[in-house]
Amino acid sequence: MSRLSDYTDEAILEIIHAEGYQRLSGTHKNGQSVHEVLHSCGMVNRKNSKSLVSDKRGCVFIPCHERGKLSLLYLKTVAREQGLDDVTHALEGTVPLSHLKISAGDTLHWRKGDLTMTQSWSVVRSRALSSKKGTFFQPDETRRKMPSPVLTRSTLEEICAPKGLVPPFRIPARRMEKADYLHTACGANVALRFSELNSWDATRCPHCNPLESAALSAFNTFLADVEMTFDGTLRLLEGKSQVNRSQTLSITCTVCHLRNTRKSYDLIRYRGFTYCDNPQCRNTYLPEDRISESDQYYIDLLRDRGIRNFADGQKLFPRAMRYLRYPSDTSRDGADKLTRKYEIVQQALDLPSNARPTEYTEQALRVFFQTAIDNGATTIGHIRANLPNSVNNFITRRRNAGDFIHHRVLAEMDIRFKRSYEIATLQDALDCVRDTKCMSWGEFVSRYPGASESIIAQGFKEGVMASYGWIPLVNYSRLTDQELLGKAAERCQDEKLDSLSQLERTYGSLILNIRERGLMGDLCAKMGFQQPAVWQGKSLDDIAQHIRDSGFTSSSDWHASSSGSYKYAASQNWVREISKLFNWGQFKGLNGFRYDSLPETIVANMLHLADYDFVDHPPITRFPGYGGGRAMADFLIDAAPLWIEVWAYRTEDVVTYVKFEDYPAKRKYKEQGYQAHAMPLCSLEGGLFYRPHTLDGIDYRRGMSSFVRHACQRLTQHGFPITFTPDLLAELRQSIQGQSDSPAIGM
Repeated sequence: MSRLSDYTDEAILEIIHAEGYQRLSGTHKNGQSVHEVLHSCGMVNRKNSKSLVSDKRGCVFIPCHERGKLSLLYLKTVAREQGLDDVTHALEGTVPLSHLKISAGDTLHWRKGDLTMTQSWSVVRSRALSSKKGTFFQPDETRRKMPSPVLTRSTLEEICAPKGLVPPFRIPARRMEKADYLHTACGANVALRFSELNSWDATRCPHCNPLESAALSAFNTFLADVEMTFDGTLRLLEGKSQVNRSQTLSITCTVCHLRNTRKSYDLIRYRGFTYCDNPQCRNTYLPEDRISESDQYYIDLLRDRGIRNFADGQKLFPRAMRYLRYPSDTSRDGADKLTRKYEIVQQALDLPSNARPTEYTEQALRVFFQTAIDNGATTIGHIRANLPNSVNNFITRRRNAGDFIHHRVLAEMDIRFKRSYEIATLQDALDCVRDTKCMSWGEFVSRYPGASESIIAQGFKEGVMASYGWIPLVNYSRLTDQELLGKAAERCQDEKLDSLSQLERTYGSLILNIRERGLMGDLCAKMGFQQPAVWQGKSLDDIAQHIRDSGFTSSSDWHASSSGSYKYAASQNWVREISKLFNWGQFKGLNGFRYDSLPETIVANMLHLADYDFVDHPPITRFPGYGGGRAMADFLIDAAPLWIEVWAYRTEDVVTYVKFEDYPAKRKYKEQGYQAHAMPLCSLEGGLFYRPHTLDGIDYRRGMSSFVRHACQRLTQHGFPITFTPDLLAELRQSIQGQSDSPAIGM
């Protein structure tokens, strides 16, 4: 990379103009002059002279750069190529299209005529352009469903009351999650999903109406339509809620009261054998329902009656249809494969075929698997997804029979997959865990549930835990109420946890058991924790008053410290209104994002003008926030990485403003967290914008000029150089013009 000192101003200008760039501001020699050019893709690129001299002159946007940044202008071109009318973004109109950079995960609105598709580019690209037959445009009307409203206790109580049910203590987190509802009539619990709850009634209670009784009632209802009755009982398959089809029954004709010969439940219920055996009864079989006839007889029988499938045929002629299983008259003696009568009839009348399941050899499976791998399949799931239905059905039948033929073939092809079924000894279990490179039992269970279940079922878990030095988790469900509370107190004392949110984040399963048993009040009273609030049903004014009482200073502070109220407000679309109410996010940066303070906005604009890629308000996952909740930084430069905080006060400052009186303590806690977890931190004294300070041996006056000079110096020290110049200061002042009348801007 060339140094600027090797070039004269004239040489720098010659390079810049040769690439088509036009100067916007700044001095060439110090590397901070800003230039822009309109590329063939329609996007405007801004570069400083330092980047241009170092050969970084090309367009950074797709399609000029294959792995470049995404622009809405490019997606509009893609939409037109796909026959769509337009695609829009929420930021469209705030900045010119030639300057608008977006993310692949942003929500987009694709339009074609009167139809709309609301999907991000990452979803559309993976679905439509990553496969040969991918569909690009899928309208919301045919694809998306409106999100279901949040389940609340009042909603469940309204549905349960007329059904005689009592809702569970813990509201299900998902609608597909089963929960136990108490049936007041019998005092027993009924496990139901929310979708099942709407259609449930007392007749479906398995305790009041056992499955055998329900099946018998349904069977008699079916027989009543064909003038038959049954006075016995039905057996279910062991361990299942299905009737045993092979059991033999004797049904009675309600016309002549003849008790018919015993037949299997399958023949009576599904094969049409509901006619009376008495030939003199009007409810007997039809005269045409005969066996031992020629193939042509059955062809004519179905044709004359207008029957177009075997299922309808067996309702009228059960004997004849069952006889079609036998070999045809045309079958040759000694043939390798006999031709059945139903095949002759099906071919003659062009009836739908219920072909017998296809069987495959291991060699045939190997060919199918190799084809799927050649098409890009990399896992066993991808391979199964690329197989024909008949092959997948064959694999499923063999697996249900205990033969994992596909695993065996894949192993011979040297394909790696999760082979939990092969764990037969403790050494197998140890080898399996070693190959996965998991660092804890929890990680192993999460990533390999099948293998972990096999290890637990065979009693190898303790041996694995001991071998790898893993500490077994406590089974909190076996503890008594007092033992649970004692365990929580012990955890708080050992880990120095001083809030409920910290305890829940560290020991989630412990709090889950306490919450399910209704012991949260006892826990909070015992430990002196604040009782968690219930936000469902609260009004906008209630949330606003909570924010005032808590003294939150920004939307990020609110989100980190009271995620429950923030998430509820977000579900009600109140976040923007509350931000306006408290004057949060009132300053807009050059990148289109909003910030809570002028110093923070200025830093964002500095990074933007210097062409550094950064993340706004990134979450911190390595340590919790002050007093619990999630911690968030101001900025993160991923390349280093470098965390950036714009502090309002120093740790030694005495804050008289009540709203910020605990700010020094919060800053000290956060800085200790960065240091303890070896997270590089660039601390910028945002208070310098309003108050004079002595920093790094330099006396700074208050005002924007001092703050920008200080920020440039700190960022340069951390490897991201920005040179302070009057032109840079003027451009930063211009970027916040009209957003504040603070006198510090002109200082």
